[in-house]
Amino acid sequence: MHMNNTSMLAIATTILASAASADMTGRALEMGYGWSGEDFGGTAVSGYVVDLYLEFDSMDDVLLNIYNYNAINQADSPTYFQGTTAAGWNPNEQGGIFTTDVSLGFDSFISIGDTQPVLTSIPAQMAGGYSAIDPNFGQTAPDAGDGGNNNAGGPGYNAGWYTLNPNNELGSAAESFLDFGYENTGIMVFIGRFSLAGSDGFSLAGGEGNATYNQGVGTDPAQESFVVVPAPGALALLGLAGLAGRRRRK
Repeated sequence: MHMNNTSMLAIATTILASAASADMTGRALEMGYGWSGEDFGGTAVSGYVVDLYLEFDSMDDVLLNIYNYNAINQADSPTYFQGTTAAGWNPNEQGGIFTTDVSLGFDSFISIGDTQPVLTSIPAQMAGGYSAIDPNFGQTAPDAGDGGNNNAGGPGYNAGWYTLNPNNELGSAAESFLDFGYENTGIMVFIGRFSLAGSDGFSLAGGEGNATYNQGVGTDPAQESFVVVPAPGALALLGLAGLAGRRRRK
């Protein structure tokens, strides 16, 4: 079949338009807050939490995995807190008598979505069985590779995590009414909690990664990069003023 230049140009324009209409915005938004509560046995714990949310512009989207994630603070080898009854970066809330304030709200863990259909409050950690870390997740602290105690290293270089069962669509984008302090699409997927005991505040702004998502079972996956954008006050907190004008990477 013969195609003239006009037809070929029209097809090329259509392909480019399709590639440009991706549903990830290229941003991960952070929600930082102070926290205090009790671990198993009544041990008092306090510190600072940063929750990460991947931003989309369609609630038809379903997150499948995060890969090649590199945190801005990796070189400092932060020691993230993990609870006595929920140790490990995999979601690991044990339930019953083992549930504590810490296991639900302060334990550090990765995630692909959460069970709250509308994100109106901070997500509580679920039991395992729905997301997991990649074999190359690694850790950046002296106890590298452990992840099973209360002093876990951060995700290693090019770390990744994924949904164990894409059919359950727990990674579905959901409408969020959280106040991030600046304009956003309001459509998010929760991707992880990072907690530092005794901290007055920190930021993951500037961290970068990639994600795979589709629009439900049987649809083709797409992959895009993202960067963690600073919450209001995070630039002053860490002196990262150079990030303020940073643009989204394509």
